Amino acid sequence: MIHILTVHWKSDDWIDIQIKYINEFVKEPYKIYAYLNYVPNAEAHRKKFHYCCQDNIESHAIKLNLLAEKACLNSKDDDLLMFIDGDAFPISDISEFVKTSLKEHNLTAVQRFENNGDIQPHPCFCMTTVKFWKEIQGDWTFGKKNWKDIFGNKVWDVGGKLLYLLEQNNEPWYKLLRSNTDNSLHPLMFGVYNDVVYHHGCGFRDPEMRIDELKVKNRKRKVKIFKFAKRFLSQSLARKWFLPLNNTIKKNQTKSKKVFDEINADFYFYKKLIKKNTNTP
Repeated sequence: MIHILTVHWKSDDWIDIQIKYINEFVKEPYKIYAYLNYVPNAEAHRKKFHYCCQDNIESHAIKLNLLAEKACLNSKDDDLLMFIDGDAFPISDISEFVKTSLKEHNLTAVQRFENNGDIQPHPCFCMTTVKFWKEIQGDWTFGKKNWKDIFGNKVWDVGGKLLYLLEQNNEPWYKLLRSNTDNSLHPLMFGVYNDVVYHHGCGFRDPEMRIDELKVKNRKRKVKIFKFAKRFLSQSLARKWFLPLNNTIKKNQTKSKKVFDEINADFYFYKKLIKKNTNTP
């Protein structure tokens, strides 16, 4: 049994898309557990999940931890947990992937090294057994672990505690790396990992990311102005008028809408991303 744990927030755009790809590429029996926070028509969607919760919890990591706790109840040790973001879904046979990735490892997860050198397991896609998750007391919170990005800046992010637990237990993990290394659309969004999973990125929030900050002209000056504005304006007005990433966010939103429309129009849209990367005929 595969217990699929996912979170949707303020939008139902990805629910049917995600379930469609799960139905296609998860061949083993599975159950889907979901948080649907502030999701329109949530009551109509509840029946699509084995378990559904709408508790007002802000932390994405805590929601995943609670879903895992729920899934582990009355589950077998060799059952699988699949953590997956609401705007992510499998694009190849998960059973075949598990045979390879979990043959010599107890946990497999996306590693988004392209995000300025992030090294932690990322919850956009991760798989492990119920037994192992219990043994290490798995935890998706920021936790005790920070790391330095490629520019030497300290980073705290979701998955930091899990990285710490893996290191403390001397557990190597199978890393899914980005397959479509062509960055013409975006270096982090629209990611295909290991040709196994697609992650849209920022499907539920404004598409502003650390990696985008590198593209902002006169960034240091704009950051100072933004910080100064926050002293006298509300957070919303300061962001609207002075956030250094405003122009980048608008461009990313346009690209996101375009790719989202392609996903709805073509089930095999992801093949174009991989084909573009490999330059196959």
